[in-house]
Amino acid sequence: MPEKEFKIITPGSQEKGLESGEEKEVKQRKKYEKPVIESVDKQTLEKKLLAQEKQRINETLEKIHRPQIQARLQKDLQLTKQPEQVKAESEPAATYEQTLVQKISNKSKDPFSYWSFFNARYFNQTGLLTPWHVFNRKLGLAVIKEQDYESFADVKVNNITIEDIEKLSEEKGWDPYLHSRGAGKIRGSIKVEGPLFGKKPAELAWVTYFNELYYSGDFLKYDLDVNFQEQISAWTNIDNPAISGKAEEIMSRYHLDKPFDLGKEIYRQALQKLANKIKEYVVANCLPYEFFRGDRSKTVVAMGAEISQEIDKEREWEIVTGLENHQFDEKIFYLGPGAEKYLEYLKSDENKLNNFELELIKKNLDKLASFIKKRTISDLGPANALKIIPLLEKQLESQKEVAYVPIDINPAMIFAAAANINNPKVKVEGKILDFTKPLAGKFESGPKFLTLLGNTLGNGDENYQRGLLKNINQAMTADDFLMVGIHLKSDWQEILKNYESAKGREVFLSAIESIGFPLDKIELEIIADEENRQIKAMVKIKEDLKVRGVRFKQGENLTIFVSQKYDVGELENLAHSAGLEVEKTFRDEKNQYELAVLKKGK
Repeated sequence: MPEKEFKIITPGSQEKGLESGEEKEVKQRKKYEKPVIESVDKQTLEKKLLAQEKQRINETLEKIHRPQIQARLQKDLQLTKQPEQVKAESEPAATYEQTLVQKISNKSKDPFSYWSFFNARYFNQTGLLTPWHVFNRKLGLAVIKEQDYESFADVKVNNITIEDIEKLSEEKGWDPYLHSRGAGKIRGSIKVEGPLFGKKPAELAWVTYFNELYYSGDFLKYDLDVNFQEQISAWTNIDNPAISGKAEEIMSRYHLDKPFDLGKEIYRQALQKLANKIKEYVVANCLPYEFFRGDRSKTVVAMGAEISQEIDKEREWEIVTGLENHQFDEKIFYLGPGAEKYLEYLKSDENKLNNFELELIKKNLDKLASFIKKRTISDLGPANALKIIPLLEKQLESQKEVAYVPIDINPAMIFAAAANINNPKVKVEGKILDFTKPLAGKFESGPKFLTLLGNTLGNGDENYQRGLLKNINQAMTADDFLMVGIHLKSDWQEILKNYESAKGREVFLSAIESIGFPLDKIELEIIADEENRQIKAMVKIKEDLKVRGVRFKQGENLTIFVSQKYDVGELENLAHSAGLEVEKTFRDEKNQYELAVLKKGK
């Protein structure tokens, strides 16, 4: 039973309608009568008194801080400039001011932000009622405001890195035709700074899980969990134990909010923001559809990855530089949608040059057997891996298991390669990286048979070709071999037909559009430069335009693709200049294609 508080009520206090003559008698009687006791609930009384106390404190605080709030509001109304307010700036001043006041009003609903001090109900919501709390909070919020933060929960992401991707074999759910689970696992890290993470940027590890919810035809619905503690697999809402656990860890490490009494809740809010940013980046770079498409349900593949926002910035710089110089690195064709278009081209009947290479490999498998025996095949630019499958099958004639490492800039290529192999005796562990960048130290240990097929060597001028071979040479050991495939100079018109085909043009146009060129304002021309022994794809500008900040005038031309064609014996000279020696050479009967097995020079 709750304690009782006693309230004094005199017997005559509830009497009504007494005549004036009687009132005097009643008053006289009150002096001598004993009081009647009526019990009331103590909790009710305490709540009433607390509410009155809060109201008095709020009124006092409002009087104290109103001048400062009004001054700050006036300053922010004058200085705040946000993209969505550009239109408002052209409207009458009253409308513009009303827009900003509304925005500030919305921000004030965040109890951990500077703007909460514009919310009259803030103090009741948080219970931080003492002037000491308010003073400390205002002091801290003023500091973070100078650092361009508006809330203790604000974060600035410096970099998101994806370090490895694992596609698991599909596990069926309760309906084997529609549902599955655990289709993929991705790990990485995020560098972040903010009021809760100390003076230096903090780096947090994370892991995500792709889970399919529903799949039917072209429709796919999936969920992506983000955890900051790998051992906990749970949803990323505010009650997620992975989020809560990490919040406690960060709080105990920094505890910067101690003077402000914010508590663990603010850390959970900050981590949830990070989880959302990670989700966006993973979805944009890890091709969710590849984890669930029916034709690859049993495919298992692991990939080490070099995917990050810092690399994205470097790549953007390369593209802009290419625009300014009117010539590009051909790797732009294998980024984004260009990779899928290229894979479609490889499957088409129009692709004849790559068929020459495949037939040359099949024909010489016995001669290649000694080079590939007990070696890991590391495939630079695997495409669909169809040209590697005969080599793997040859290895399996004398080995129980073999290893295959597809290496490409785009995960789509590695997914495609693993799906086409789809052999439990072949362990597929890909690498997502740009192999035109330094490769030393990035290959696994043990003897390797590296491949650079599909005339990939010819995707640039002579300096590019020599530089690529030197880069690979520096990553090789004395036990390794490198097989290079090149197109030889032959019938130019026949070669040109491969590039001018419908599927071939789609590859070029997809890359051109992804760079930012409107297709209705350019013209694609593919030519044979017989003097320099090159096939070139040119973009002709039909009218003045601007792409990624670079201006182009009508009539200008850009070279977006170069494919070198070689003379017989030219590859041997190029290899020597890069410190490599030729061990064996294979050519088809019509001298259209050449394969050369190279090793490190002495």
